[in-house]
Amino acid sequence: MSGDDELDPGALARSSLHFRRRVVELAPGETLAFDAAAWIDAIVFVTAGELELECEHGERRRFSSGAVLCLAPPVRVIRNCGGDPAQLVAVSRRRRTG
Repeated sequence: MSGDDELDPGALARSSLHFRRRVVELAPGETLAFDAAAWIDAIVFVTAGELELECEHGERRRFSSGAVLCLAPPVRVIRNCGGDPAQLVAVSRRRRTG
């Protein structure tokens, strides 16, 4: 894949008034309790590091840099399971204000 073909989630959000971008960084071993409302309607890009998603019944799945996710229940915990910082970039639609 050439550089022109790569998807840049940051550029996607910056190029439109309809999208917003949120960056979440996790230090090695750090965990983040899953809050469904914080991730609603978002496409999540793992841009650095390695994560583990833990679900309500203990199931776990690992994702590394380059993964594209949509986070929703039954996810319970997001954990950096690697030795390097992990970074997530979430791109979602901007909420309309009344």
